Amino acid sequence: MNKRFLACFILVLTLLGISSVYAHEGRPVYVDIAQDKKEGDAFYVTMRWKIPPVMVRQDEPTIDLIGPSCDIVSGPKRARLTGTKIYQCTGNFNDAAVQLRYPNKNPVLSTLVVLNLANGQSHSVLRGPEQSRILLPGQEVWNDVVGQYMRSGVQHILSGYDHLLFVICLMQLAGSLRRILVVVTGFTLAHSVTLAIAALDIWRIRIDVVEILIALSIVLLAVEIVKGQKDSLTWRRPIIVAMAFGLLHGFGFASALGELGLPQTMEITALAFFNIGVELGQALVVLFLLAFVYILKKGLGPSTQRSPNLAQADILPLPKTLIQLAGCMGFYWVIDRSLNLIV
Repeated sequence: MNKRFLACFILVLTLLGISSVYAHEGRPVYVDIAQDKKEGDAFYVTMRWKIPPVMVRQDEPTIDLIGPSCDIVSGPKRARLTGTKIYQCTGNFNDAAVQLRYPNKNPVLSTLVVLNLANGQSHSVLRGPEQSRILLPGQEVWNDVVGQYMRSGVQHILSGYDHLLFVICLMQLAGSLRRILVVVTGFTLAHSVTLAIAALDIWRIRIDVVEILIALSIVLLAVEIVKGQKDSLTWRRPIIVAMAFGLLHGFGFASALGELGLPQTMEITALAFFNIGVELGQALVVLFLLAFVYILKKGLGPSTQRSPNLAQADILPLPKTLIQLAGCMGFYWVIDRSLNLIV
């Protein structure tokens, strides 16, 4: 048996044995608040919540609706991953807020609060992990929506290791600075299209299948790079590969945006700035890698500078061992996500 294949197989088995607590979790704490019709001066409010399963047991927050005019009628006393509480409220409902109390600390989870009013209006607000008291959302403010969704886009791509690993493989495949810019641009345009299509509910495909295919795309690129047969279509026309798989990755980004939800009155704005955030995060990673390699080559001396033309030179020659590791990670994700699909 090939030693490299054996090492990859052992790595995959090791990763499969790691606790799922280390898995990436980009979903926020989701709180849905529905206002019933008024009965005189009073009305009832139903609050439902869903906490991502990455939360360690006994570390779940208690979630309450607090305000001078809201009293709890029924609901669980201890913290749970999912639950429902009913409140009776009077007076000005706008003074109420959602309060999260973590027994230890917040493991960097954002909070999405969606408010459905009795008149049919719906508003939402996304707040970072540093905020444990969140005022109920009212009319969406443009600056708030832009900031919230752009930050979420950046956070998602920087913590989406499968997407980043695919981009790194694309850069290795492209080689020169000029080709890297073309390939990354093609990848961006392609996933922007499917992100919009899925987020606006024009067309969707099963996210569990998409996640498996995204992992498989890393494996396929890693195999092509390690083989090194530069007469293949993948090497000669990496832009085709980037755009084809970019369409697939866009559905993955849309899934993350779907977990956040889109504000009813500013859907297009939220979608656009989430996508801009994704592109900013992706650009930061690409620029960081290019700067790191450039500085490394400068430090190693003139013997490594084979071509003075940075646009034409192969500026990202990663060792094959790293590409094989990337392939092993992709293979692990394929197995892990396939097992989750079966279960």
